[in-house]
Amino acid sequence: MPIDLRDLVKNPETTPFNRLKYLVRQSDEDVTRFMNQLFNLAALAKEENDWGPVEQFLNRWEDILTDRLDLPIAFDSAPWAPFAKSLSEARIAVMTTGGIHLAHQEAFDVDGDHSYREIPLDTPLEDFRVAHTHYDTNGVAEDVDAVFAIHRLQELAAEGIVGEAHSPTYSFMGYIRDVAGLMEVSAPDVAQRLKADGVDGVVIGTT
Repeated sequence: MPIDLRDLVKNPETTPFNRLKYLVRQSDEDVTRFMNQLFNLAALAKEENDWGPVEQFLNRWEDILTDRLDLPIAFDSAPWAPFAKSLSEARIAVMTTGGIHLAHQEAFDVDGDHSYREIPLDTPLEDFRVAHTHYDTNGVAEDVDAVFAIHRLQELAAEGIVGEAHSPTYSFMGYIRDVAGLMEVSAPDVAQRLKADGVDGVVIGTT
């Protein structure tokens, strides 16, 4: 049975493949060239017990793939939003792009999703789920605060360092193909909700 090249380069979920995952966006010719060169180098490395050339090859391809990425959007300037309050008097929210959702909520579409999920701060740990294939999610499974610092925020509020920990908060899945949907729908909606609730500042946990 023939092997589909696309199956060979499906996005892995672990850190060692963090940048090599972009092979999935390359042409069949580039993927074939990569796999052939990797196979040949791995065979030589096994015979000579020297894996240095394999490491150099992978590093070179990581650089190639990263250089080929097109920025989805760019801005010449950004609005200045000074933080005017004392932190000890401020209402602070945390958000994440880590694909965190609750067990009863619809999972994010890992192939691209600009939607968001509303999450209360008092959510039990066992209710958290993660839907994301573009970063290593193993750490999140052990500690959701790695990308969604809701418990750290509550601790800071309890210690008086932060005036108030805002609830609910919001989670996104950071792999977003449709940036127009984010800019025109999701982001303004969440921003309006936070503004209406009197939130003074937001800390975003990224991946």
